[in-house]
Amino acid sequence: MSQKIEIKDLANPILTSFQQEAKDYGETIKLNLTPEAIIDTASNNTGLKDFGNEDFIERLNILTKSILDDEGLAGIGKLGIFNDQVRYAENRLKFEKFKKNFPQYKNEVISKPIIIIGLPRSGTTHLLNLIASDSRLKSMPYWESLRPFPEHLINANHNKDLRQETAFKEYDNFLQTMPLLKSMHDMHPNHIHEEIELQAMDFSTYLPEWLAYVPEWRDYYLKHDQIGHYKYLREILKAMQFIKGPKKWILKSPQHLEQISPLLRTFPDATFVITYRDPLSVVLSTSTMLSYGDRVRRYKVEPKKNFNYWRNRIKVLLESFTENYELIPLDQRCDIFFNDLLKSNLNSIKKIYSKNSLEFNQLTNNDMQKYINSHQRGKHGQVIYNLDNFDTNKSEFYKSFEFYFKKFNVLKEI
Repeated sequence: MSQKIEIKDLANPILTSFQQEAKDYGETIKLNLTPEAIIDTASNNTGLKDFGNEDFIERLNILTKSILDDEGLAGIGKLGIFNDQVRYAENRLKFEKFKKNFPQYKNEVISKPIIIIGLPRSGTTHLLNLIASDSRLKSMPYWESLRPFPEHLINANHNKDLRQETAFKEYDNFLQTMPLLKSMHDMHPNHIHEEIELQAMDFSTYLPEWLAYVPEWRDYYLKHDQIGHYKYLREILKAMQFIKGPKKWILKSPQHLEQISPLLRTFPDATFVITYRDPLSVVLSTSTMLSYGDRVRRYKVEPKKNFNYWRNRIKVLLESFTENYELIPLDQRCDIFFNDLLKSNLNSIKKIYSKNSLEFNQLTNNDMQKYINSHQRGKHGQVIYNLDNFDTNKSEFYKSFEFYFKKFNVLKEI
């Protein structure tokens, strides 16, 4: 049985010495959080100048302004976001150089990928990693998602690949800063990760909403057709497939739930695996995780504000999904309910493979069973998600999501 972990200081955190030092350090940094500073830093770090289509600068400008408007974001929170944007810009520069060095990558075809689309905190990460244990499929470990292009392919003078080593150093620092996040959503460098880190290279995702209070950015992102950014993602996947096989992808991102149309237009022959879970469990888990992280990245932890934001955000996401669900062809759609996944991982996988015409053989069964045995739920302890921390009315919450429960017959968990 896994250890139960109760975060008793969620709203009024007692910081460790390391957390306090990190927070104090952030306040000493004079940060120029502007597109110009991000672009210049990325160019100086890489020695590259060509970003390709520069329409991303407008998006980066709106994003940075929205972040600066978040007065509750502490210095260390702003620094983390700045460093992320620099890394995305560096990756974008390297992608442009890669395209010039290896134009033949365009001949790659993304054929019949398996794409998991489901609510955050609904089993998508476990499902992704489980399917990725099938060696016939191509997936992307977290360290690779952070820096997709080996240096030697960009610059022949660089013969060392330090990407994985760098990711592990960052992970060690992450664990010292936020030790309990390992029990909620472990970001181990070797774990298989979602493709949103690649999409962030084009600066148009919902990812900033997980790091700061950015309603202006959210509204801008939701207002624009994302088809161009999904095509950009496909090009990066082709490049990564060219660098190293296999040729069949397993992908996932909760963001896809509200982007069904561009997703279908970009990957028309994919098998779409949709996970379903009680949105109250989703919002409760999400709000607890983010409130815990806020003890360092924000000046004040506001659990109720987090809960209300993500209740509304998940509702928007599910309303869009419910409206566009029928666009997905029936023979390409595979529904996986959270409670069914918990009962039998492998039965869910067999259902997915059947939709994709992919054989579930004995070797696959053995590899997946090995993964299941070594990744039991609650392996690093199980955080207690307490609704009392968020001062919310359960019946009113469920009433606001009635459309989702009626449409998909999802079980209530709380």
